[in-house]
Amino acid sequence: MAYDALAESTALIAQGLPEAPPRLSRRRRFAALAVDVDDDVACTLFVVRGPGHFRFETHALARQHGTWRRLGGGGYGTESDGLADRPAARELGGPVVAAGGGSVAMGSGRMPWGGRYVRDAILQASAEVHTVGVGPRVLTVPRHGHLVVVWSSRRPPPAVARDAAGRVVCDVRLTAP
Repeated sequence: MAYDALAESTALIAQGLPEAPPRLSRRRRFAALAVDVDDDVACTLFVVRGPGHFRFETHALARQHGTWRRLGGGGYGTESDGLADRPAARELGGPVVAAGGGSVAMGSGRMPWGGRYVRDAILQASAEVHTVGVGPRVLTVPRHGHLVVVWSSRRPPPAVARDAAGRVVCDVRLTAP
């Protein structure tokens, strides 16, 4: 069953991430992994089951006149659905690992270098990380550890990973093309 990226993304923005995403099957071909909203921009992350593989797909959105519209997105293939419990930092290669990112123009009508962009970073957090603070926002790390962070400023916002007691685990470097 295919999914409507805009409809599923707006539902995810409105309702938040489900506590436990459903397992993928021949009938259930996608699951929401992460969402982040920063004022009038948002990004969602889904895993999609294809024939013999899985895809992680991001969708960048902008809110205009009270309505979310999809600007674009990206993705990459993987052998795993990413729904397993997050690994320890030593297995992951660090407390938080960047898994990708992207950017898309908001379509202001000006030349691309003068317009506003929506940028996103895909992160994988280890079992030691409970939250990631991004500027004034606090993202709770889901059981599987996948996060997406969105911003529209030229420079990425500061981000800090914290453990369950609120202690700083590490600074998180956000990058997007």
